[in-house]
Amino acid sequence: MTALDLLIVGGGAAGLSAAGVARAMDVSVELLDERPALGGNFFAGIGERTDGVGAFGPDYARGRALLNAAGAAKLSTATLAWRLERDGRAFALGEEGPVRSIAPKRLLIATGAMERPIPIPGAILPGVMYAGAAQLMLKTANVAPSGRCVLVGSGPLLLLLAKQLLDFGVVPSALVETTPRAGFAAVLQGLPAALNSPDLLRKGLALQRAIKRARVPWHRHVTGVSLKGGERVEQVVFTDAKGRNQSIQADLVLLHDGIIPNDHVTRQLGCKESWNAAQHCFSPVIDQWGETSLPGIFAAGDCTGIWGAQAAELSGKIAAIEIGRQLGCIDQQERDRKAREPLLKLKRQRAFRPFLEARFPPSLARAEQAAADTVICRCENVTAGEIRSAVAQGATGPDQLKSFTRSGMGPCQGRSCAMALAEIMARELACGVQAVGRHDIRPPLKPLPLGKIGAAQVALETVP
Repeated sequence: MTALDLLIVGGGAAGLSAAGVARAMDVSVELLDERPALGGNFFAGIGERTDGVGAFGPDYARGRALLNAAGAAKLSTATLAWRLERDGRAFALGEEGPVRSIAPKRLLIATGAMERPIPIPGAILPGVMYAGAAQLMLKTANVAPSGRCVLVGSGPLLLLLAKQLLDFGVVPSALVETTPRAGFAAVLQGLPAALNSPDLLRKGLALQRAIKRARVPWHRHVTGVSLKGGERVEQVVFTDAKGRNQSIQADLVLLHDGIIPNDHVTRQLGCKESWNAAQHCFSPVIDQWGETSLPGIFAAGDCTGIWGAQAAELSGKIAAIEIGRQLGCIDQQERDRKAREPLLKLKRQRAFRPFLEARFPPSLARAEQAAADTVICRCENVTAGEIRSAVAQGATGPDQLKSFTRSGMGPCQGRSCAMALAEIMARELACGVQAVGRHDIRPPLKPLPLGKIGAAQVALETVP
């Protein structure tokens, strides 16, 4: 019996890519994903679709190839990695059976991205959801909205979802875009590098043409967005680019203002992180191979910064190649040969981001501007006003804020409010968000039965 070579947490583009490359080097691999089907957000449901890629485009088909390549690995779906240790040991819980203890030689975190929290008035009304969740329902269950659907916010995903809804025969009632009038010079500054990825530029232009062709009412550069309703959402209220107050009737509102790394796992491990001012988020510090500040623990894909699905696939491949070298499956010369092309392609993919960041800066999600009665921590129903009051009373950091308000102590463990809390505290303390940071993450990463924890196996698992 020998120890598992590589444990991968996350079954999206980065995790699947890494699993396939690692198995090709004869590295033993187990991949854990808490969802019942692999694919992550971008390739969600790809293994279960029988009707082709349809509205999701040819890039979506790439997910099936990644899934097939990873098939030689042990793929554990509906399995939660609820605790990880700094030596790489993981505790996992599937749908059946007790907690498993796994001690791999190397650990790769590939948990992807999550929606940037949007704390605006009315965001917790029934009938309001994030655009990414609606897109997952399209991909995994072919469920499309009915009634008056209004898309609100900013970012490429919002435009992509509008196009996908049109392909499903659903014409949005309106697209309310909060992207500010970005300085022309700022957008042009990133354009030369973006031209290295002309296919991405063409895709963006095609999305805009499709929305215009469908005559979807498109309100640009709006401000002051709020959602109104009684028992559920009924209206989207905003100020248009000409300063006029507008109101749109809605049965469903889909919010989006960009995505941020889903870095809960690397935070729980205590990996060193840095503030990405351009993307307005924190991300773990990694070297060119994806290794974090903890030796033997790697991270790849959007959990390390928002670069896109193609970049995630490439980063997973690069990490797997270096892991193969560290485990003695290939030498340094072979590593460099295998990694030369993916490293170059990854550089080109990342060069496109400054253009997107200048074109779609977050605006709707800036919590420091939230009204006092806006709910920030949904789990504990803590408002922006209560957070500001706690800071005035002496709370100087996110962990102390927990004691004052219970914010970040609910079932989501701060996933949906950590950034918003930091932004509000930074404004009140007159410092940068990076100086405030976020609260510590303790296991379990997500709720699970106490009985399962109590029955956890002590012995470490091995593989033949």
